[in-house]
Amino acid sequence: MLSETLPLVRCKKCGIGTMLPLSDYGQEGAAILYKAWVCDSPTCGYNLRIDRGQVTYGDLPQQKSAQEPHRGTAARAVDS
Repeated sequence: MLSETLPLVRCKKCGIGTMLPLSDYGQEGAAILYKAWVCDSPTCGYNLRIDRGQVTYGDLPQQKSAQEPHRGTAARAVDS
């Protein structure tokens, strides 16, 4: 079970939902673990994702056509 291996956190936006990790496959077919995190509260829908090394976050995803650029708020890099 996922919760036994990965501690899930409450959504920092709504405080009600749990952030759930989503995985995907890259262009070469390699697995990309935790590419996105999405709040499971239907009224919140907050999400955080990584696309080509760019971290974006925002609210409910909007429908877009293949030609439209991704709209999101780019996150600033965090110094370690």
